[in-house]
Amino acid sequence: MRPVLWKVPVLVGSALAAQAPMAEDPLSLPEEAIAFARRITGSQNGTKPKLQAFLSAVFRPVEEGGLGMVYDNTRTRTAAEVWKERKANCLSLTAFYVASCQGIHIDAQYAEALNTNRWRREGSLIRMERHLVALVQLPPLEDVVADFLPQLRRRVGLYRVSILSRRQVTALFFSNRAVEELDRSNPDQAMVMAQRALATDNTLSVGWNILGVVQRHMGEDVKAEESFRKALACDGRDSFAIGNMEGLMRAQGRLEDAQRFRELGQEVRKKDPYFNAFLAEEALERGESEESVRLVNRAIKLFQYEPEFHLLRARAHITLGRVKEALRDLEAAHRWASPAEQARYAGKLNALRNTQE
Repeated sequence: MRPVLWKVPVLVGSALAAQAPMAEDPLSLPEEAIAFARRITGSQNGTKPKLQAFLSAVFRPVEEGGLGMVYDNTRTRTAAEVWKERKANCLSLTAFYVASCQGIHIDAQYAEALNTNRWRREGSLIRMERHLVALVQLPPLEDVVADFLPQLRRRVGLYRVSILSRRQVTALFFSNRAVEELDRSNPDQAMVMAQRALATDNTLSVGWNILGVVQRHMGEDVKAEESFRKALACDGRDSFAIGNMEGLMRAQGRLEDAQRFRELGQEVRKKDPYFNAFLAEEALERGESEESVRLVNRAIKLFQYEPEFHLLRARAHITLGRVKEALRDLEAAHRWASPAEQARYAGKLNALRNTQE
């Protein structure tokens, strides 16, 4: 899924664009895609074997009868575009999974993996990339997740998920498209997409937040503040709406209000493991290795199963000359890595061991 924006610089902009209807349902698949899913899974008995057969085929090379799916976050594609182009980000691929499962009579659900969101900085922007997956509940008690991997994964221990409705995912699709139009310097079309997201579901804070961001780009600060406040009315702990309110208050010289939102944002974000890891990465880049260790320790305490946290702590320990600690961190990273990633961590672990021989 695409990022939600925080601390976006203001651009003086243009007039409101008229909304145009979208010709297709972004979450639906053509019959030929459903036929592929049926063909791939037809010889399998049971829900889990069918799911694994389909998931493997999604990533198998085309010359071996698969789709050869690759990750691409340059554009949020409809499920039909994923089928046609064999490229997807997590939202698009989740839509493709769920629609395919429905075509083979498997009840799959849209879900947000709350503990796998990512933070990153791009110049003056801070972005948080939310992560969507497909969840299938298998009788009697097992839950499995289809992610951007060729294997099913157990939900227990690895994913803390929030189930999303089809309407919510459709709204998130249009919110993503709004952000992408902003990235392309198309504020008019971004406004169209933001309004379409809210027309689909106006109860999600992300839609109001992105509308506010677009309005700030267009120099409409009064409307932007109203939108950010509506976002917070939907979710009072939306850290991006909080951050955007802080930025707007500060730009207007309302420093007491800005400080209040800053303190609220710090309180909310300190419980986000990925935000703590983001701060740890920035501290390491500044040469503050001890601070980086402190922050990444907090991230690991909040969520120990993320291998990148352990790799980050290993990097910090290396700068401090703590090789034994770094080796333990790399062993943990290898332990929690997905099968597809274990070789990468094993390579790093062996390389560090070799330096000690």
